[in-house]
Amino acid sequence: MSQPPGPPASHEGFGAPFDPPEGASPFNPPAASAPRPGYGYPTVPQPGYGSPAAPQPGYGSPAAPQPGYGSPAAPQPGPYSAPSGPYAQQPGPYGPQAGPHGSPPPGGSPGGREGFAGRPARIVGAVLAALLVAGGGLWFATGGDDGEQPAAGGRDRPASSPAADGKGNATDRTDSELVGAADAARAKGEAKVRWVKSLGVDLPGQALTVHGPWQSGDVVAHAVHRTVSGYSARDGRKLWSLKVSADICAAPTLPTGDGKIVIAFEEHTENGADCSVLRMIDLRTGRAGWTRTLPGDGFSEIQRDVAMSVNGDTVTYARAGRVLAYRVGDGKDVFGMPAGPCRPFAFTSGPRMIAATSCAGLGDERADQRIQQTDPLTGEAEWTYDVGAGWTVDQVYSTDPLVVSLQKGDAWKAVALRADGTLRAEIDLGTRDIDFGFADYEVRCGGYQMVTSNKDDCAGVAADADTFYVSTKRRHAEFDIDNKLVAFDLDTGEQKWTVAAPLGRRVEPLGTEGGRVLVYVAPTKKRGGEIATAEAAGGDLKTVLAHPAYTAGIEDGFAGGKIDYANGRSLVTRSVIGLEEDDNIEVTTKMLMAFGE
Repeated sequence: MSQPPGPPASHEGFGAPFDPPEGASPFNPPAASAPRPGYGYPTVPQPGYGSPAAPQPGYGSPAAPQPGYGSPAAPQPGPYSAPSGPYAQQPGPYGPQAGPHGSPPPGGSPGGREGFAGRPARIVGAVLAALLVAGGGLWFATGGDDGEQPAAGGRDRPASSPAADGKGNATDRTDSELVGAADAARAKGEAKVRWVKSLGVDLPGQALTVHGPWQSGDVVAHAVHRTVSGYSARDGRKLWSLKVSADICAAPTLPTGDGKIVIAFEEHTENGADCSVLRMIDLRTGRAGWTRTLPGDGFSEIQRDVAMSVNGDTVTYARAGRVLAYRVGDGKDVFGMPAGPCRPFAFTSGPRMIAATSCAGLGDERADQRIQQTDPLTGEAEWTYDVGAGWTVDQVYSTDPLVVSLQKGDAWKAVALRADGTLRAEIDLGTRDIDFGFADYEVRCGGYQMVTSNKDDCAGVAADADTFYVSTKRRHAEFDIDNKLVAFDLDTGEQKWTVAAPLGRRVEPLGTEGGRVLVYVAPTKKRGGEIATAEAAGGDLKTVLAHPAYTAGIEDGFAGGKIDYANGRSLVTRSVIGLEEDDNIEVTTKMLMAFGE
């Protein structure tokens, strides 16, 4: 969600936090509070990570095939034996979305557009801080010493690695070559690389947010620069590609239930262009529908941020105290700015339309904010929760149950609200520096944005009916515990339990299902990332999918990326592009990787 006019709050990262619509697909699971069809888990005990209080013996894998779509033909005995040495330091960020997952579902990070040129120094400083600290660090993503030699697939690799065969490293290979080489190098218990997609084009010299992924049926789609593309979720074939005339600058985090998305792009290609043209696209066919150019209001640079959402057949466009709502099917008006002194400045997508609202004058928009549930057909508030004097609505981490992040200076908390908007519990999240992203806990929202955008696009958080999950800030520890998964009681706000990450690794909650929390174990340059689970009551992590070591260097470089997981398959997608100085590297940059049988 975008903020009303005023200095933007910086974000730490990425993901997406609401409940996907009905008809959710393998990469777009349903709400966290209900079991998501298709998430298969072994019915027999799994060996897993050792408990935090004892030495951790390594990773366990399912002892039996996982049921559901795309389940392996045979059990995988386990990705690794007990490690003979310490885990490597985890230097780079990873991407979730095993849903935003349960509480956060897959979503794009709308908003990135022009790179750093012309941006206020405060915003640029915040973005660089996000790159260097909150997002894992550009240095950590592309270099540095993690205590191990990089794996095949990293920029530097031992001469004996599978990729060192005269054809260049894994990132230099074509997509099909990479899949073949990864399959040949796959160790026992590691997941198959099903398909890989590279960017394939040269972009202007600027950082750009990748919008998406959006998933509908068998189609996975994303938008980069001026192109929206759709791929087969099964084999990665490009199914369609649609170009627009200028930079894509905003989009909802979720599509409609029948697979439609409305993107916003700039009115022309010159500097200072307004983000004011809307176009509907059918993700299943790649066909463009209606186009609508919105009237410009002479917004300043700092007011050009746009928040968009989809609720049923309603798409909203919110910016600087203005709200416009249209019917996705035909582009007709639905409602405009609600009457009264309160102005919504962003909404969540999905079954519940939760609004962040400012009830103060435009000159003091952060002093008096509200959380509201809104009717998507009329725009009217169904209930209102006053966040308290000085507190601002930061992000919506989950809509079912409803968990909202609030900030007041460096103070940070989450409030859990009941279905009628009354307070259920407050969760103290410690402190967080607005400008530089220093915090006690690690939550990534919106990709690497220049300014704020959708507020329903966070990863690293999850919630079920009774519990809120988040991970502590990373330490980049090489021979020690990096961070921990923390569970909070949604009725009391008190901490229930913690689970430590494996040595030198980092963990992040992805979602919940069937009494378990899904967890992403971040890669190092020599070990692929993993999808693991922990019981709702706490306990050891148990691996359900181990990404191969061969592509660990690539996965490790997906700074601010996103991960979806369902039915024994995962999809890793990049959420920022254009940081490379070498155009050849940019063209071959891997954008999506799918794992599983």
